[in-house]
Formats: sequence, structure tokens, C-alpha cells
Amino acid sequence: MQKYWSICVMALVCTVVAGGCNQMNVKQDANTTFEQVRDKFDAQKSYAFYGQTKLLTANSANANMVNFSGRKDGEAVYLNVKLSVPEENRVDNLSLLSHGDKLYTKHGQNEGWSHVAGDSPALHQEMNNWNPIASFQQIDDMKRNVRMLPDDNPKDDFEALGVVLDSAKLKSWLVAQMQEQTKPGAKVQSIAGREKPYIPKLKLAMALSEGNWRGTPAQHSGPTIQSRKKVDVNELVNQMEVEAEYTIHYNKKTMLPTNMTMSIRSSYDLNDQRVKEHTQVETYLQQYGTVAPIIAPTENSK
Repeated sequence: MQKYWSICVMALVCTVVAGGCNQMNVKQDANTTFEQVRDKFDAQKSYAFYGQTKLLTANSANANMVNFSGRKDGEAVYLNVKLSVPEENRVDNLSLLSHGDKLYTKHGQNEGWSHVAGDSPALHQEMNNWNPIASFQQIDDMKRNVRMLPDDNPKDDFEALGVVLDSAKLKSWLVAQMQEQTKPGAKVQSIAGREKPYIPKLKLAMALSEGNWRGTPAQHSGPTIQSRKKVDVNELVNQMEVEAEYTIHYNKKTMLPTNMTMSIRSSYDLNDQRVKEHTQVETYLQQYGTVAPIIAPTENSK
């Protein structure tokens, strides 16, 4: 009898250990797969991308919709951002071009490129919001958990990863963005051909993007969270709850990403009310190695 129980205990221990090892292998495989997709993407010299952003909260579905598109060619990145302003029946159109260590911008389709002098944090923030290079850097810096997602169609060439980001790191990133916007002289960016200074979107809290929490009048109309006075950024973000997860679809033959969705949920207190947001950013990647060249603006660009 004692021998029988010893065998049973040993079998149970082996089962538990094997199960633990299997879980470790699954986790390791997911992280390894992400690294392969990331490295393969980083190695690409050129590709095109496009996508859109929506607020999905119940009372503001599709509000502040952003449509973006662009392409990478070597070290150059072109980005076009269209911001829907339905209450004014117009679309705000901004183009950015990063070429070497220079950043250029133009407003609308008919304006020429203008070189942006100085640090231009507002425009760099907007570029990083929608540039997939910045998205992969964010995932790499902030990932807390990586897992393989169920494969609904094992016969095709596509699989998916889920990556949960660290909430504390997300909040630190948001604080840095907001503080950059409230520095003297760096709150907004003046752009040639544009009547109003440009304010970048706050990707983790879109409803705050155009509100006057900065202590200045809002620059845009539309769905905003209005603040009666300048808000302490650290205090606002410290009481915030924020979580974000990326879903990355990739081709398992090439290990190149085909599309990714960032799902963001945040809630925070402002003006004695609890604001809740659910935002999705969808990005599609295509034309690897086949995009049109990006021509640097002439030296006459101002």
C-alpha cells in the first residue's frame, strides 16, 4: 500500500511539473514569437500603413475619429493625419515628413512643405501617436504579458499575439506627454497655412486632447472635457485607471505584421465627474519593399 501511494504521489508531482513546464514553454514561445515579429518588422526598409482611431464610449461612439496613413522609405517617414470635426462640417488635414534629423509639415493639400525649427514636441507627439515604428517601441518598452491568441483558422497563413501593457508605464508616458504640452511656449505648434495652433491628441485619454485642462481656452470645438482651471497633471493621472492591450496579427511564413489593434480603457476624475473612455487604434501594414520613394523637400522649404 505504501509503495502504491508513493507511485501515485510521484505521478502527481510529475504531472504538476510537466504542466508548469508546458506553461513556461507557451509563455516563452509567445515572447519569442513577438521578438521575431518585432525584429522582422524593424528590418524592413520600406512599407505603407493606414488606420483609424475611434472613441467607443457609449455616449460618444466614433467621436474625435482620426484617420491616418503614411509610408516608410529608408530613414524617411511620411504621415498624413485627418481629424474629423463634424460640428464644423470639415476635416482637419495635417501632413508630417521626418527626413534624417529634420521634420517638415504642411496643412491641407495645397500648401508647400515647411521645415519645423526647434524641438516641436507637439508634432513629434502626433507622429509617434500613429507611426507603427513608435507603436512597436512602446510595446517593447511597456509589455507586461505576451500570449498567443487562439487560431480560428489553422489552415491559413496568419496568427495573432496579445500584448498587455504595464499600467504604471502607460501613466508615466501620459504624464510626460501632458507636461510637454504645458511647458511655456510648447503647449501648441504653429503651422504655416493653419489659423489655429496645433494640439496633438492624447492617445490614452482622447477626450482630454482638446479640453482646456491646460489652463488656456480650448483651441477646437467638439466633444471635449472642459476644465474650469489648470489641472495638476500628476494629480489627474495618479487617480486615473488605464489599461491597454495590443492585438498583433502577422503572417507566420514571413513573420511580418499585417495589422494591429490597440485597445485602451481609461477612467479619471475631472470637474467632480468620473470620465470613462474606450478607444481603439487600428493600424494596417502593407506593401513591404514596394512603396513609392519619399522625396526630401527642397532647400527652399521654410
